[in-house]
Amino acid sequence: MELPIQIEVFSVARAANAAHYEYMSTVCQRVEAAQLENDLWQTAERDFITAYKAEDKAFKQYRASELTEAIRQADEERDQIYAALRDAIKAFAKFPVESTAESAAPLLRVINNYKITTRENYMKESGLIDNMLQDLTQYRTQLTALGLRDVATQLRRKNDEVRQLIAERNEERMEQIAGILKEARHASDEAYAVLVFYTNAYAALNPNLRAAQNLVMQMQEDLEYFRQHAMTSQSRTGGDAPETDGEAQESM
Repeated sequence: MELPIQIEVFSVARAANAAHYEYMSTVCQRVEAAQLENDLWQTAERDFITAYKAEDKAFKQYRASELTEAIRQADEERDQIYAALRDAIKAFAKFPVESTAESAAPLLRVINNYKITTRENYMKESGLIDNMLQDLTQYRTQLTALGLRDVATQLRRKNDEVRQLIAERNEERMEQIAGILKEARHASDEAYAVLVFYTNAYAALNPNLRAAQNLVMQMQEDLEYFRQHAMTSQSRTGGDAPETDGEAQESM
């Protein structure tokens, strides 16, 4: 007698938060579409969906924060200051007065070396601006001659503000939400294990029921994909680990 296809019993608890959430979301979609007519299975399905919804809520809280809007606004202000500094240096580099153009030339080289775009993610842009400002510090005399030293200082302060806000948001997430998400994930894992058990049992007892066999095959395929991709390299879509800030540099 040939053994029936079964969903492998495999722990997903070690996955990164984003990968775990995505996998549980896929399982939820599978079982909601299956609608198997069995009381025990339907109870397991309801318990799993309830646990998944709790994880869904916790995960969204984990990724969101009241500080997000403050970061967005500070980043927008930073972009405006950077654009003003960049455009002024470019304009002075083309100035018809030779001494002015000469003062702007090394500053323009620094700007061109970094090619900063305001479409970068917050942390990457913060790092690039920080390094650029360190390079510009070598040309304090030129910045002063062009009247741009104050603008550079403003950019330094705003860049530090963005980085500090990001650090505060990450700390807030870790302290207030990580524990809730951990508990929600644990509940999802337990409900998932029960669901797999009853799905396997129902499919084994009903080998001619296409809906049950299809669900088992789909869930096993999803599990194989998850194991190969999410468990071999951590997912980069969730921002699971808080980003860290370097030390604030001395004002220009």
